[in-house]
Amino acid sequence: MNKVSPFVAIKTGWQYTKEHFIVSLGLVLAYTVVSTLLSFIPAEGGVGVIALLLNFFISMIWSLGIVRLSIEVVDGEEPRFGVFKEVLPRLWHFVVLTIIMSIFMLIPACAIIGIGAASCSVSITTLSAFDPTAISTMSLWVLLACVPVVYISIRLFFAPYLLIDRGVGPVEALKMSWKASYPVQGRIFIFLLLALLVGIAGLLCFIVGVFVSMIITMYAQGALYRQVFSPGIQDPLIVEDANIVVG
Repeated sequence: MNKVSPFVAIKTGWQYTKEHFIVSLGLVLAYTVVSTLLSFIPAEGGVGVIALLLNFFISMIWSLGIVRLSIEVVDGEEPRFGVFKEVLPRLWHFVVLTIIMSIFMLIPACAIIGIGAASCSVSITTLSAFDPTAISTMSLWVLLACVPVVYISIRLFFAPYLLIDRGVGPVEALKMSWKASYPVQGRIFIFLLLALLVGIAGLLCFIVGVFVSMIITMYAQGALYRQVFSPGIQDPLIVEDANIVVG
């Protein structure tokens, strides 16, 4: 039976970071350099638009490849650059999945902010005039709007991993993640808090620490996914079959 533990996931991420640090760092640095160079191209004109689109698709390929790589490492394989080529057939599925997830998060968040602005008579004019009352009021509504974003992020946490690991479509991945995350949503929330702390610790350690924290989180996410969806589960839609034990 699988015991879902965010602490074990972070610990596992740290172990794999130590084991595969050189290759993992090379992957992160390669992406960072390419993305940074593309971001320096001015957004004006045709070349700028092409650079923005290229940067977007590279980020999509990177995210999808990291999902595949982290799962493989947790399953006992060595990290390799080849995963980024292998995930290309799933790229459009991932783009669609990302768009759907973004819509699910933005709609309730924008609705809450809109309701807050309307109920408190806060407008762009009052905010641009740096009205302390308007700013503090809208800050509270923005924080409230973050609640559904965080909740939906938790419930859809496994969707990208299911897309690549199970080979299902975007809608199926969303359904699977929504159902399987229900009994462990508290654990996923704790994991996200721990990942945030790891990221803050990385920032405090400057450049090298940032890369290390990225790698730890990368492998830790794969480890958390495998705690819920082990390779032996044939039908992840049935939560009971996942043998999930919260503890």
